Amino acid sequence: HIYGKQNLSNEAYQTTPAKFQVKVDEMVEKYQARDADGNLRSEAGIPIVSPPAGSDVYLLGRLWQWYPILELEKDQSYRIHLTSMDWQHGFSLQPVNINLQVLPGYEMVVTMAPDQAGDYAIVCNEYCGIGHHTMLGKIIVTEK
Repeated sequence: HIYGKQNLSNEAYQTTPAKFQVKVDEMVEKYQARDADGNLRSEAGIPIVSPPAGSDVYLLGRLWQWYPILELEKDQSYRIHLTSMDWQHGFSLQPVNINLQVLPGYEMVVTMAPDQAGDYAIVCNEYCGIGHHTMLGKIIVTEK
């Protein structure tokens, strides 16, 4: 962090897939976004969650998916918790080029405050098998 601010400060904790899955499921249940008609929002069967600013947000990687889709507010801070449910995955947030290794058994926590609205792609940048090229996720940053 001496020059360029190129790396995120992060925390790491031990976890298990079962414990992390419970946290993700509770977050999805509590914060899944709804459309104007009150219907739950999702894309390709993956729920879109819209947690409040300042909250802890849980994102898991698994063959070959990032789950769930996160909808965050511009200029608000969030603690993003990441883990893998199976193999080593790479979390690459594009186009801002934030890169983290996501390992089974470890919960990586980074604080993010998105400063531009838009759709951001999450790409797995660690080869994880035959479906690796399909392992894409999304973070939606909105102006609220």
